[in-house]
Amino acid sequence: MKEDSYQKTVDIYVEKFRRYLQQNSSLQAEMIDAVISVSKPRKYKKGEIFSKQGEFCDKWAYNCAGIFNVFSTQEDGTLFVMSFLKEDDFVRSRFDISTPCNVTIQALSDSVVLEFKTKVIQDMSLQNAQFGNFLRCLVEKYFVVYSAHMIQIGTKKALDNYLIFRNNFQEDEGRIPQHVIAAYLGITPTQLSRVRRKMSSTPQAQ
Repeated sequence: MKEDSYQKTVDIYVEKFRRYLQQNSSLQAEMIDAVISVSKPRKYKKGEIFSKQGEFCDKWAYNCAGIFNVFSTQEDGTLFVMSFLKEDDFVRSRFDISTPCNVTIQALSDSVVLEFKTKVIQDMSLQNAQFGNFLRCLVEKYFVVYSAHMIQIGTKKALDNYLIFRNNFQEDEGRIPQHVIAAYLGITPTQLSRVRRKMSSTPQAQ
């Protein structure tokens, strides 16, 4: 009975991924089936590491449920949070498996993904031009997101950055520790508390 229930859950996530590819790519049905066929469902407990800074990682994943934190730890221990990966995002450190990861990716909640071996994905991208183009667009998309965030925290006020964060991650805010949100915004937890107090006393900002 448990196996039947688990398989039904897996089927739901597989269909979710299929719909994502159908709606967000020009891949043919045969190619979508091929991508799905090399994926494997995997659960990550809250706090579990997907990939670790300084270590090699040979996998990508599609996030079916949950949220991940992408961050690096500086030599002095300072935490630098690059992004959060929500449902329908792709979880990946590097496309080049010959070099160590420059970030750590950690589950901030119990999460479910469909995992792929990076080498398999690379080979498929070389064999299918449409899939290769889809991956390139995906990588470019995340690069643009990271770059925009860097510019944003360097040029906008803390309150403005927090409002942008809430707009993008309001449903997930409760699952993200305060010190992690603060690191994402480039401020201290104390400064974040001040920003939240300011918002609570400014009705139009809520």
